[in-house]
Amino acid sequence: MLRVVKTAMVVPVALAFILAVSLLPLLLQMDGDGGPLRLQWSQSFAALSDYFSGLGSGDSFRFVSGKYEYSFWDRIGVSFQVSLFYIFFGSLIGMTLGLLIGVYFALSRVEWLKRIVELFGALPDFVLILLLQFSVVFIASKTGLVVFQVASLSTDDPAIALPLFSAALIPANYMIRNVAVQMRLTLSEDYIGFAKARGLGKMRIVFYHALPNVLPFFKADLHKLLGILMGNMFILEYLYNLNGVGTFLFSDAIGFGGYQYALVVNGLMTLIVLYAIVYGLIRLYLWGWEKVISR
Repeated sequence: MLRVVKTAMVVPVALAFILAVSLLPLLLQMDGDGGPLRLQWSQSFAALSDYFSGLGSGDSFRFVSGKYEYSFWDRIGVSFQVSLFYIFFGSLIGMTLGLLIGVYFALSRVEWLKRIVELFGALPDFVLILLLQFSVVFIASKTGLVVFQVASLSTDDPAIALPLFSAALIPANYMIRNVAVQMRLTLSEDYIGFAKARGLGKMRIVFYHALPNVLPFFKADLHKLLGILMGNMFILEYLYNLNGVGTFLFSDAIGFGGYQYALVVNGLMTLIVLYAIVYGLIRLYLWGWEKVISR
């Protein structure tokens, strides 16, 4: 019962947090040219009041892009699909590869390969993306062969392979390191020694005895992993020119008439919905792994 209450409290707390955080650019403003920061309470409360009063009329779901006014619902659908595609399928590919490679690293002694993976895992996300793009450009300049599209030229011609690979790097690095560590610890347990004494095969011990006790660690850390993925989404969309939620939000947060509080609130709420959907799909994916390896 207590768990249900805690889960039910997440939604209003998240909404209150979004409403408050979105007010910060209005609340904290400089007094004059280069003056000290002052709290603009009246302007902030007016924006909050306008947002709630505009929910019934629909004004809270209209925004200005350039010099034209658009409906939030007409524009957010495509951006939501783009972000959902890259985040979910990138995490799915990355977690699968990370799981398998992590198991391999836990069993093998190829230290030089582990060091290479650790090196790439230590590099910032934007550096890895730029290296991938420069590599494609370098290959194209030397051979004339364009292996992948380095960025989206338009919504009708989006880059798919390279952004998807980049989106898979974070969960892959995370899974490789943690699976290898947890797998080594699990393989040192007494029940694993008992399974070996029974003459069970190596792969059976790994996938049907050790791995089922490793996966719960990642279910517990799933929120942390998704937080990293959502933060990486903004970098991914910017460097690959993807029309996702992050690009949509940042490109129009400051409209022709100034800061658009309602758009920022709606955009951040969309990110919460996106987070919840991806979280549910990944939990379902891990549940499938557990069912397969625990039979």
